[in-house]
Amino acid sequence: MVTKERRSLGMHPKLLFDTIKRQAGTLEKANTEAVMNSIEAGAAAVYCTISVDAEGKATMHIIDDGEGIDTKEDMIAHFETFGTPHDESENTHWKQFRMGRGQLFAFGRNIWRTATFEMTVDINKWGLEYDLKENLPFVDGCEITIELYKNPIGNWPYPSMERYKEALTKQVRFVNIPCYFNDEQINTPADDCDWDLQDKNAYYLFNVGTEMTVYNLGIYVQDISAYDVGMGGIAVSKKQLKVNFARNDVISDCPVMGHINKILEKHRIKKSRRTRRNLNQFERKSTLQDLRDNIQRYQDIKTLGLIPTAQGKYISLEVMRKNRLPWSFSNRGDRLADRIMQREQAICIDENILADLNYTGKKSQFFLWLVGQDNKIFYGNNDWHNVTKLYTPFSKLSEGVSDTYIVIPDKKLTVSERRILKVLQSFDCWRGRVLRIGGSEMADAWTDGSTYITIDRNFLKKLYLGSGRGVNELMMVMAHEMAHDEDTACTHYHGPEFYENMVNVLKGSYSPTIWSATFYSKMERSKIEERRAAERAAEIRKKEKIDKKLGIKVPIAASEKKT
Repeated sequence: MVTKERRSLGMHPKLLFDTIKRQAGTLEKANTEAVMNSIEAGAAAVYCTISVDAEGKATMHIIDDGEGIDTKEDMIAHFETFGTPHDESENTHWKQFRMGRGQLFAFGRNIWRTATFEMTVDINKWGLEYDLKENLPFVDGCEITIELYKNPIGNWPYPSMERYKEALTKQVRFVNIPCYFNDEQINTPADDCDWDLQDKNAYYLFNVGTEMTVYNLGIYVQDISAYDVGMGGIAVSKKQLKVNFARNDVISDCPVMGHINKILEKHRIKKSRRTRRNLNQFERKSTLQDLRDNIQRYQDIKTLGLIPTAQGKYISLEVMRKNRLPWSFSNRGDRLADRIMQREQAICIDENILADLNYTGKKSQFFLWLVGQDNKIFYGNNDWHNVTKLYTPFSKLSEGVSDTYIVIPDKKLTVSERRILKVLQSFDCWRGRVLRIGGSEMADAWTDGSTYITIDRNFLKKLYLGSGRGVNELMMVMAHEMAHDEDTACTHYHGPEFYENMVNVLKGSYSPTIWSATFYSKMERSKIEERRAAERAAEIRKKEKIDKKLGIKVPIAASEKKT
């Protein structure tokens, strides 16, 4: 006989236990849950401490002066029962799941005091059971004592108390009530800060750092890479964000975050249109993405340096549109590409741009695809088709260019080359690097970043070292190699670290350029010394020849005579 009944889905206690144990990623996140609960309970301030006794046992205390739990019914509904729905009368800022206190349970034995109640939870010993005491002396607000299962201080990820304070500070940085850790206030309410912009949805700080840090009503949610959003900075929402269960990501259909993203996009486009030189690498990538997506207009950005070359420099779309040289894609920092561009034989574009813009089509069609059909028509369809025709595979561009690096033995150096090495080595600026002369079609000089610098023979031949310009060019190349702390024989990329090193080299007391003024005089003095040495050697040879004809033997020193 067929029967039918309607039943409800349920949850096994193990799932609740696992949810409690595994939703807590870090101790500061659990601590932050308590701070949020305090604010939603109407607290004027919240105090957090961690103390470690002589035996190494750590205890966390969290105290607030909020409303607390007044009745047993509320205690059962809001403390004992996980996932209770919220009603409109509650002061909810962050509450969405009513699961957060489980994070505190996961880290230690919890003792909660509120009103006349005391609840003790020890999931390691008792699982989902807990002790409830009633009719105790009245306590304002809520006091939580957590006897931590493991002392977190002195171990990863908190090697010191200061490191934990820094981690907690990031979590609660902009909450709207004072938040103290070990008697020091660690937050600044968002209203007390100077922002670049604020509207009904959020506060904004633009172009700071390499990440856009998102806060949900003052509580940290996530860092979004500037590569993805186009700028670094901070966004603090004034309304609740719709976050995932772990509270470390914003759900894609969150309307408040949608508005924030539009503001970020608008600011990014506005900056791209008004700037000319100071876009960073993240803003350049995002500007190209906006062009690809028809958000950014070609005419507003056409002269900006947006296209990365293999040399680590940037060229504009207009340069590419008007270009009449072959062009190709190559690895960033490739020596062959660098040499080809130095000789103005072709333009070599950093091939990482293909992945950055998710382009998978024919490489020759890249720019036609990037600027879009409307821009192609308005800004010269024929020009962009000509650019397409100029594409040349990099393997073909590099045909006939040797990528070998050789060191010339001392005995095969010319007199002039030996003199240049001698003078250069007399300068106290190489920090342990040996100077050599070699040969390469790829570089004017190269280094392993620590033990040597090799100067290309043909580069030296081109220099007129009797002029200040020639000497300065040589010294700048040497300073350039001193700024490299990695092997440059195969790659030649100039990232931010290189430019920082270059500034330090040029400004430092060991800068090769300091010796430019004395190079010529030392070269002339070296020539005189060489001439005198040659004259002395000639005199010695002449005397030896005369003595030999006269049969005069070379005198033997007394110390060398046999006894």
